Amino acid sequence: MSELKELSWEVQETVQPLPFEALERRGIRRRHRRQALTGAGVVAAVTIAVVAAVLPLGNVTGTEKPPAAGTPASIPVDQAAEKLVRDKKSGMAGIAFATPTRWASGWMSLQPRNTWNYAAVLSRDGVRTTAPVRQNQYVVLSAGDDVLALSMPTSMKGSDPTWGQSVMVRLTDKGRVEKKLRWAPPTSEFGDGDVLLAYGTLRALNPETGVLREVKIPGIDNAYQPQRDTTGRWWLTGAKNSGVGNILWTDDHGKTWERSVISPGRTGGQLSVSPNGKTLVLIPGRKPGTRDDLLPLRLSTDRGEHWTTVANRNAPYLQSPVAFDNGTGLALYQGKKRELLRPGAGGPLTPPTDLGELERVGEFVYGAQYNGNQAITSADHGKTWRYFDPR
Repeated sequence: MSELKELSWEVQETVQPLPFEALERRGIRRRHRRQALTGAGVVAAVTIAVVAAVLPLGNVTGTEKPPAAGTPASIPVDQAAEKLVRDKKSGMAGIAFATPTRWASGWMSLQPRNTWNYAAVLSRDGVRTTAPVRQNQYVVLSAGDDVLALSMPTSMKGSDPTWGQSVMVRLTDKGRVEKKLRWAPPTSEFGDGDVLLAYGTLRALNPETGVLREVKIPGIDNAYQPQRDTTGRWWLTGAKNSGVGNILWTDDHGKTWERSVISPGRTGGQLSVSPNGKTLVLIPGRKPGTRDDLLPLRLSTDRGEHWTTVANRNAPYLQSPVAFDNGTGLALYQGKKRELLRPGAGGPLTPPTDLGELERVGEFVYGAQYNGNQAITSADHGKTWRYFDPR
């Protein structure tokens, strides 16, 4: 990582850190929905416990055959969750794929007195279930070939009463699994089976036990965009409160971390790592006090040893980097001329006008619809797209 370690573009410290363009995952034009999500109410306190229930997969109205053999019982329908998800006034708050046929979506609904309720839908190869209604937002994510829906506590403090209502729902080849999340003290290391999440604080979730704990990285106050490649290496972006951004990676589950400065003088950055870990696509953050400065779109095909600037576009409209194993990537530009930039692959494409973001699982690319409730997917690196309703 010699050249990556030498990257430096003007050092600037700030008193209040801006997250790594933390809004990157939702798209520039979805900020009103993001603001609405932050208004979730606090759930009443109950004791912290862990409860696991595994229900066999079965036919649910509107689903295809279950992936397992036999004739298992049906998954019970949660009427309250179904009502929230199907309500015309509800809005999609997130979408995540583990494979092209395994996905989860989060949903929110405005209640009387300006409170919010949340639910989630999970689908595995045509078999569908829901996560129960909660007053804390659901986060949907992949864990290997499975998808998860997490309604997390409002803080990582063990005394936070909202742990009692926190829940994880999975849909696996063995059926529907629901567990209450369990608090554990902060750690500097994590297990091989843990999934990392980052919302400013880095967290490790064990999908088997439901244990969720904060992960401390020396010298880092904020962490974003954790992603694991097929070698087992975990990557993320991180910074101290000074705002100096770093790419960080660990090959030993947090025992040691390597790091390289992304963009001193800028307030963060966005990173995507290909499944094999060789291709990296990077968008540095903006310079403090600027609004429309040019951002370089940078590409590495050797795990960050060497970098090439493949395009420059105005901030804050350049976002959502995506990296593929073949040394190419994508990035979404939402300026006056909307472009789907293709570092390493040639000229830009024209994206769907309502594509609000980009995510990737393997070679499969997807995003949420801007100002709508559909998902938009591509199986050919952004050349063609299809829409579907993830309910």
